[in-house]
Amino acid sequence: MTPRGKIVRGVLAAGLIFAAAVTGYALRASRAPAGATPIVPTAPRAEPSPQHAQPNPAPRRALPDELPQIPFRDRHGHLRRFAQWRGRPLLVNFWAPWCSPCRAEIPLLEHLARARPQGVQVIGVAVDARPPVLRYARHAGIRYPLLIGLQPGMRAIGALGMVAAFPFSVFVDSRGRIVTVKVGRLRPAEARLILGRIGALDRGRIGLAAARRQIAAGMASLAAHRAKQTPG
Repeated sequence: MTPRGKIVRGVLAAGLIFAAAVTGYALRASRAPAGATPIVPTAPRAEPSPQHAQPNPAPRRALPDELPQIPFRDRHGHLRRFAQWRGRPLLVNFWAPWCSPCRAEIPLLEHLARARPQGVQVIGVAVDARPPVLRYARHAGIRYPLLIGLQPGMRAIGALGMVAAFPFSVFVDSRGRIVTVKVGRLRPAEARLILGRIGALDRGRIGLAAARRQIAAGMASLAAHRAKQTPG
């Protein structure tokens, strides 16, 4: 590992201690979901004391309508923006190679990238330095497009109004509209539900508001079912 990489990891690891106290970056939830690893957000603001702060305080703004067009370098060093994939539904997965839940969901993302249900394009946004990302991508056999960079990644997270908790996945319809965000490890049933509703949306069978309502209801049902299956 390069000295720079060690410094980046040290900063990110230290940020775990107080990231839960940061306001303005959460996504519509009062508690951090299981399977999401928080990191340090960009430009921290004045904070309440950690002992009085909720793990994921209420967001200051809603999700934007579309993905931010922040330039990233891909694994080959080429400059890329999300707009280059416009015209197809997207699953944009924010992750880091040191994040255990991120690593655990990569086989599912690879399966989705190959199978392309509803025509989805999977894109990974690796929020870390290039060397560890490229090493892990080779080790894990990641073949879907990767956009890489700590600074642009954190800018994109801030533009989305999100807390920097990995992994999280942004789902976009073929018109470029953000439909929903899944925070924490994506499960196969959740992917089927979300992509199924996006497919119906893209075919004009339902509207955007209805797709979001159906996804929210379905995700709540899946979460309740998982809770019943978990011992204790």
